[in-house]
Amino acid sequence: MPSRILAFVTTGVLGVLAGCRPTTTGPMVMRMGPGLSTERFYQVGFRTGPRLNAPQLSERGELDGAFQGDAKPFDTEQWGVAFDGAVTLPLDERLSLHVGLQGEFFLAPVPGYGLYSGLSYYIGTPTVGLAPAFAVRGASDFGLGETDSTNSLFGLEGTCAFTVQPEAGVSLGLVPFVGAHRSLVNPGSQQTALYYGAVVAAQISLSAGKSKLEVSGGYGRAHANGASWNVPIAGVRGGR
Repeated sequence: MPSRILAFVTTGVLGVLAGCRPTTTGPMVMRMGPGLSTERFYQVGFRTGPRLNAPQLSERGELDGAFQGDAKPFDTEQWGVAFDGAVTLPLDERLSLHVGLQGEFFLAPVPGYGLYSGLSYYIGTPTVGLAPAFAVRGASDFGLGETDSTNSLFGLEGTCAFTVQPEAGVSLGLVPFVGAHRSLVNPGSQQTALYYGAVVAAQISLSAGKSKLEVSGGYGRAHANGASWNVPIAGVRGGR
């Protein structure tokens, strides 16, 4: 099967797989420059995001307290920290496939809570460019979370990374994103949730090797079940 067809098939399959009372990390795909056209790039670390099903659970009386929204943006009932592992697989000099696995940081370390996959395309020179990307994700707690419900999430997200490499081994970027998700709290509740925002990110090569450190931070806005609230975004990942 040609590599590009395999990439699209893989993206579609991973979009319907689930694996967290979900924390929605965004942007899912951050391509910080042209990358390497012949080598895979692995990353692992932590990233933050909203729990888009929090307003639904509050309405059902399944949170410890009332939904706080903008009053308490770091309340762990509506904001979480997730393990994030990702691999970038180059398909040619500009097109890359991204596959990621996320696990909920505040819950027991179940092997896989969420999966995401996407495609990015780099446009530009080795020092300045942009990389639009499209990704799909699925996540669930399989009914093993702290509530009486089974919480699942399926979504689509678009991003576009604007990057510059001011010197060798340093990449700086601005990455806006927008995503639409279907939040399922079963039995009996389905809502469409929107999550959008932007982060600034820096990726720095460590020493003379291939290892890299990526830090990112920004803000997002979430809309779900009639509620709307700000979301602080932060992330740290190591890569090689």
